[in-house]
Amino acid sequence: MKIAFDLRRIGNPGIGRYMKCLVEAVVKIAPENDYLLIMPVGSEDAVEASGPSVERVATEMKYYSVREQVALPGLLRRHKVDFLHSPHFMLPVVCPCPAVVTIHDVIYLACREDLPSLPGRLYYRTMMAVAVRSAARIITDSEFSRNDIVARLNADPEKIDVIYPGVDAAFARVNDEKEFHRVRAKYGIRGDYILYAGIYKLRKNHAGLLQAFQKFLLDGNHAQLVIAGPLQEGEAILRKLAEELGISESVVFTGFVPEADLAALYSAARVYACPSLYEGFGFTVIEAMACGTPVVCSPATSLPEAAGDGALYADPGNAADFAQALQRAFHDGPLRRDLIEKGHKNAKSFTWDRTAVQTLAVYQSATGAPLRSAVRA
Repeated sequence: MKIAFDLRRIGNPGIGRYMKCLVEAVVKIAPENDYLLIMPVGSEDAVEASGPSVERVATEMKYYSVREQVALPGLLRRHKVDFLHSPHFMLPVVCPCPAVVTIHDVIYLACREDLPSLPGRLYYRTMMAVAVRSAARIITDSEFSRNDIVARLNADPEKIDVIYPGVDAAFARVNDEKEFHRVRAKYGIRGDYILYAGIYKLRKNHAGLLQAFQKFLLDGNHAQLVIAGPLQEGEAILRKLAEELGISESVVFTGFVPEADLAALYSAARVYACPSLYEGFGFTVIEAMACGTPVVCSPATSLPEAAGDGALYADPGNAADFAQALQRAFHDGPLRRDLIEKGHKNAKSFTWDRTAVQTLAVYQSATGAPLRSAVRA
């Protein structure tokens, strides 16, 4: 069977990692299939999968465009594709083959400030509805997202499969003091620090974390707060808030962090904080656990599914409560050891091989084709 993956969003930091890791694992586990990787021009090497069964096609076809509704079906026909997996919710209105779609979440419907454009939201809702209606099966990352998709898009719950993503093997405990020194020097980190990684969105609740960190410092604790990731216009907003709170000297904004630095940045942190108010899945929480860092986490939306019993939970809307949890995870030795042990065990349960096996089983359900690897695993 010839399976196509629509990977045109592989340059996106979050969805791109999902695409890369999933495709590599599926190709490894089920090499008897043929694969067509639909990639943006210039990103053909973003997926490490090769061999006679893997074909790449580079395209300038834009996402969220009218052109893709004609060009994508044409491409699938020309390459005689039997089955399409779209790992980012978009399906052509008329698809020439059976398809599975991954809907990671419905954040743009739940958090309108993430997509303030009314035409943008209408197009998003329309294409989500197309995907829900036309896909043979729907994959999502959490039970929370499954329930949200059913509630907001009137999807058939029996059509949705929850498959947890894996954690990249690159995220593991780093114990190299020279590497810690290099990363600290590169980003201007002076000593012990609390880390939060991710893009800037209101739902990520950076502001709430800054307020909790202010209380953490006022309680006599000494540390820096390192906010990692491309914040764009959000950085100026957060810098201004840090100034108003009187903590700007203790807050580090790293900007974009390359993957080569991430494991060391996680591993050297005293605590990883996740105060988010809405997540389809909590990748960074599991990455921090895999690197042996205690996690203080919001209990909102899907995060307890990702963090399990490996995190210390605190109310992200209550700065005092969150600050107290940070303080406990920072200083309490027995608690830290417990969080590290449980977090590491939790992270080990999220593997891309497991994700790939479950995904292949969904392909089999969607097509009725005898995918031997899916059955065998």
